[in-house]
Amino acid sequence: MSKNIYFFIGTEAELIKVFPVIVECQNNGAICNIIASGQNDITKSRIMEFTKLNGKFLELSKEESITKSALGLMKWFVKTKKLAAKAIENEFGQQELQGAYMVIHGDTVSTMMGAMVGKKLGMIVCHVEAGLRSHNLFNPFPEEIDRLVSSRMSEIHFAPGDEPAKNLKNAKGQVVNTKQNTLIDSLRFSENIPVDINIAEILSDDYFVFVMHRQENLANKKFVCDVAAEIINVSKQYKCVLILHEITKNAFKKFGIMDMLDKEDNIILQPRVDYFDFMKLLKNARFVITDGGSNQEELFYMNKPCLIMRKTTERREGLGKNARLFNGDASDIRKFVSEYKNNKREVSGILNERPSQLIANILIGGII
Repeated sequence: MSKNIYFFIGTEAELIKVFPVIVECQNNGAICNIIASGQNDITKSRIMEFTKLNGKFLELSKEESITKSALGLMKWFVKTKKLAAKAIENEFGQQELQGAYMVIHGDTVSTMMGAMVGKKLGMIVCHVEAGLRSHNLFNPFPEEIDRLVSSRMSEIHFAPGDEPAKNLKNAKGQVVNTKQNTLIDSLRFSENIPVDINIAEILSDDYFVFVMHRQENLANKKFVCDVAAEIINVSKQYKCVLILHEITKNAFKKFGIMDMLDKEDNIILQPRVDYFDFMKLLKNARFVITDGGSNQEELFYMNKPCLIMRKTTERREGLGKNARLFNGDASDIRKFVSEYKNNKREVSGILNERPSQLIANILIGGII
């Protein structure tokens, strides 16, 4: 009889890092089921086409029901978590769930929800990308808290490297060092996906990528305006592909800089593209300026010079090598651009790791 494994997924970022594990599990005979919290509508993700799910898909809520604010997210969390256990039991059956694996990922509020619900249902909670710590409870917020709570409720911890594994030395249950993040398998998979025709022309150009979508950055008008001025200045030298997340676009409009950016011939205001195309945009870029934690990992594996626009990070990938942290002043962008060619190092040995395969082996048969 095939083994049922349950994956609790809230955001597309989680799906990106978990789908190679699902593919590996299915290739080895397991039946994989996805429980989607609805924090993001992952049904719209192109990744679902390639996951080829062989089990059930249960969606607990709809993304459009979430008010786009911190308070709105909190209300959604409380409401969805309250109804989740019953909905999951009704779909899969109480006996089927007892002792089954509930796989959660990362550090979102959905990660914490999945851990809580899995524990309540008597499931074995398995945390992929466990053990990352900034050691600062409120930075990044709420991610650090999400990880701490999720770790307490997990019985199997898949840590992506020596430092995350060390952070879990006092954790209950089994700690498995996967050496690298499952993101490396996602990147490997993305290389074989054809590029969308809409960005093909950009890829043939010489450009850098700019991404800013974290609320703590976008909430500060002076900072956003200063950064925009620096990006415009850099674009005089190198073409800029500026990724417009919805939250980014709204902030730029609110602060009156969208029209200013739109008038710049050397700035391409690029709406978000799917994961596979975004990876191609990053890989072909001269360098990248971003505030995304996952981008830090992706760019490490690509050996791409990058400036991480965060004062602290729970990730260590690339720091002091291809990446460095932002000093908090917009003028640091200028300094990074003048020095970016120095940010290179060798990653060839790392690229042979298969963390998703290791995780799948354990989920299916306890093999390390």
